[in-house]
Amino acid sequence: MEIYYPLFFKEEKYLMTAGNSPFENPKLSWKDMILGKKPFETAERREERLRKFIDKIDTGLADASIAVGYPSIDTLSTTSGQISIPQEQIDPAESYLSWIGAGLGVGVEGGLTILFDKPELLLDIFEGWKVYRGLLNTTPNMRGNQINTWNAQWLRKKYDTVDTSESNNTALLTKDGLAGIDTLPWGELLVAISRHFSDPKMMGYVYNIGQTNTTVGFIPFALSPIRKAHQLYVRYFGADKCEKAMQLFGTALGFSMACRGGVIGMRALEPKGLTAIMKSGKIPSYKPDNEDQKIQFQTYQIWLLAMLSNEELWNKAEAFANTLQAYTVGGKSGRTGRSNAVKQLLEATNKKLFIERMSGIVENAEETCELVEIASIINVMPADNVPYFLTLIRFHYAVINRQETIN
Repeated sequence: MEIYYPLFFKEEKYLMTAGNSPFENPKLSWKDMILGKKPFETAERREERLRKFIDKIDTGLADASIAVGYPSIDTLSTTSGQISIPQEQIDPAESYLSWIGAGLGVGVEGGLTILFDKPELLLDIFEGWKVYRGLLNTTPNMRGNQINTWNAQWLRKKYDTVDTSESNNTALLTKDGLAGIDTLPWGELLVAISRHFSDPKMMGYVYNIGQTNTTVGFIPFALSPIRKAHQLYVRYFGADKCEKAMQLFGTALGFSMACRGGVIGMRALEPKGLTAIMKSGKIPSYKPDNEDQKIQFQTYQIWLLAMLSNEELWNKAEAFANTLQAYTVGGKSGRTGRSNAVKQLLEATNKKLFIERMSGIVENAEETCELVEIASIINVMPADNVPYFLTLIRFHYAVINRQETIN
């Protein structure tokens, strides 16, 4: 109570909503609710609310009014339910801890909150509490009650390897009208965390607390491949556009849908639009003078390479694409036939069809070593990886073909 209460509930604006606890005044106007402000409250009145809260923990049932996430004792409530632990076995300290835990949750787009189990990350979140309180006290038009949304934006800023300044915290607020905090896309949060920790592996409890409570459950976060993907982008395409590229990760799925996979890793961070390209078998393209298209194209390549988890396959795919391009312009005649054969080969989206179509090219090729090697790699490759590798080849071929067209 010496640290948590003064930060969260001692001032007029709260850091988070207090549910139907003794902290909350049920007679609020909509504007006061948004501001997180208690109308006509004195410091003495807030101290009285604190005493009522403590008394209820000491003498009452551990329900939703004093323990965040607990069910309501009102059987008609939307958050009522049975608890598996007998009431006499519940330690009153758990009620206090539930409030601290709720304040450490990280809110992301989609309405879900993540409570991570990594102590270093939780301490970083705690550091941001004081900053949020300071902004609320000094920014008259700033909303309260956004601690979970704040936590996500704070972590992204704190873990930013470019902007490490501590003086521009107001940049985390929206600019128009009532100053609030924008909800951070979950992909951007995970990219920031993965870049900060040398071993970004942790467990997260995913949930939502509102008029009805939602529990997704305990989800492992395996973020090392995401860290690696960032390094790969910098290596192959440079650091200047990397931040914008990383913002495309996780855009194919909503966070709730991604959690259904049972683990959050590189697969969950798939960029939007890539699945359609993989399934179509078409050679992708982009306009060289369109920076957004170019970054998206490069992000697709890096995600595919990260999924393959074998950097040698980047060079193999690129070399093979060059071999196919040389094949289309080689030979004394029949270039149209060769181009069509390559096009059909690249349209293959599975191992069997690819190897079948490769046979015809091998029969007519002047140099076959590269072709046979790729066929061998794909033949022994795990079936799940084949679509990723075939798609990566198509991306490399698109780049090489465009360069040949320009020349």
